[in-house]
Amino acid sequence: MANFVLGVDPDANRRAAFFRDAAGRIDPLPGLTQRSVSSGDFQALWAAGPRAPVSAAGDDRGAAVLWGSALHGDGSPVDLAGLTAAWADGDPTAAPFDGYYAAAVYRARTGLILAADLIGMFPVFWWAGDGGLLAGSSPELFRLHPAFRSCLDVEGLAAILLTSYSVGGRTLFEGVRRLAPGHVLCAPRGAKPREDEQYRLPVSDRYYDLPFSAQVELLKEVVEDSVRRHVATDRPCTLSLSGGRDSRLLAGFLANQKNAVTALTFGESGDNEMHCASAVARASGFDQRTLPLEMDPDGEYAERHAKWLHCSTDFGSLHHWGSAGRMGALPSPLVTGYVMDSIVGGSHIGWAYDKSNRRMSFDAFFSRINSYCIAEGTLRVLFRQRDARDLVENAKATIREIYHAYSDIESRRAWCFDIHHRQRLHVGNSPWLFSFATWPVQPAVDRRVLGVAGGMPAAALAERRAQDEMLRRFFPRLAALPLDRNNFDTEPLSPRLRYRMTQFIRQHTAPLQSLVPGSRNGRAERRFYHRLYDFNGRGWQAARRLAEPNREKVDSLFDRAALDAYLPPPDRALEVRDRVVDTSGRKMLVGLMLWARDNL
Repeated sequence: MANFVLGVDPDANRRAAFFRDAAGRIDPLPGLTQRSVSSGDFQALWAAGPRAPVSAAGDDRGAAVLWGSALHGDGSPVDLAGLTAAWADGDPTAAPFDGYYAAAVYRARTGLILAADLIGMFPVFWWAGDGGLLAGSSPELFRLHPAFRSCLDVEGLAAILLTSYSVGGRTLFEGVRRLAPGHVLCAPRGAKPREDEQYRLPVSDRYYDLPFSAQVELLKEVVEDSVRRHVATDRPCTLSLSGGRDSRLLAGFLANQKNAVTALTFGESGDNEMHCASAVARASGFDQRTLPLEMDPDGEYAERHAKWLHCSTDFGSLHHWGSAGRMGALPSPLVTGYVMDSIVGGSHIGWAYDKSNRRMSFDAFFSRINSYCIAEGTLRVLFRQRDARDLVENAKATIREIYHAYSDIESRRAWCFDIHHRQRLHVGNSPWLFSFATWPVQPAVDRRVLGVAGGMPAAALAERRAQDEMLRRFFPRLAALPLDRNNFDTEPLSPRLRYRMTQFIRQHTAPLQSLVPGSRNGRAERRFYHRLYDFNGRGWQAARRLAEPNREKVDSLFDRAALDAYLPPPDRALEVRDRVVDTSGRKMLVGLMLWARDNL
């Protein structure tokens, strides 16, 4: 894809100086190509991978740029002419597109319009002040503009540390916002910029009365149709194939429509995920390639993540900064099942369920999302401010307000909040990183799929019930293969007698394995993500060492004794119950300390 920055600034000298400085710093990775387009007070600059679908044009009347692949409702591609025609009247709210993209249209007469994909996975940040406006896929370059004054948004920080992502569009910089999901930035000439809603997640009770079998059929049909529209059959593609449900479902649809597919699986040969994915690739007739991943042993991935994403997203999934240089030979696009587990599988609806009282509630939901960052009680102790309790409570109140605004039904609230936050800002990191090498395609992020899934009851959607039934009914061969669940349980959805007999024999006759430190029962760690997220591992140790000199930079924010107790120096191992969940908040603080080096 592209790392882009654009500006509207009537001061020609100031505008030229800004883009001259930005051109020297815009490349987040080596091997990218820079391009630029301008018109009057407007200029856009970007650094993109060699296969990124970017189109741009400009003259004295205006300019347009499309970073990515946008689709009309019928699946036909959106080109610059179609983009400018759709926004011809200055009202982009009538034309949301499918696909993964960001797009800008500037007219000297009317001003700027900037939009992104339906749920805002493509990162877009913006700032306005002193007669000018800046926007980009990162706020990092905003600091180069002479009119920009960086000041920490402490309330924005509090929300980030409670959840591990930006809430309500607030970032670490006062006045810098991440464009809200489903919104467009409208900056009319001579008027204050505003965010207008373009697309709202379509929650309804449209399919509540259907029997479960009909709900499953309907969901299957709409996902199958989305794969057909998003993935052309006349060109080869790569499928990011894990051993889980989402990519397995996509494998079934791609095999049915006879795509020429190369399966790509991340990890090592002994991983549970690799074992499960290889079985799916063989059953689907796909050539499989593997790509080992690890945390960078020098901490460079952590530095890049802090620099370009400013802690506005999860700080755990850093490893794909190393993917771009090793994916260039694979067919493009890269088809992924990202966010399908939430949209089609309703995987986090149950987070709002409290077993103790058998009720759905915000408190139950917040408890789960907060478990992936810094517990609210711990955060109150960490903050130095006298009003720390109010700071944390205000951030939680904002989260509550956003959550309740989605619907009057708890399951819909949980579904929408999860898609717009954890999925967009945690899972959604990886497609942007992939985009510097190939082009990500996510069939689950589609208006028709969202419309059908949004009309399903929790009883059908949640806990992957409908998704599992789709696999069992329409892809029984894939449902009978071992399934990766990111734990040691790989039992198929539909285990056959042969599988059950093999498992019985293994459990009762397998010889004792030699013990290897650092895993369950001493055995080598075969869970891919548990290995990558190991806070005591070599890569995270390197990131912690890079961040450590900046500990004093956050002294004005945090009580030193409390910080040292929560995040010990890198020479001290951290004992945790769950490598993925229990270290998330500490990783966010590592990112904040790296960010603080240049910003506090």
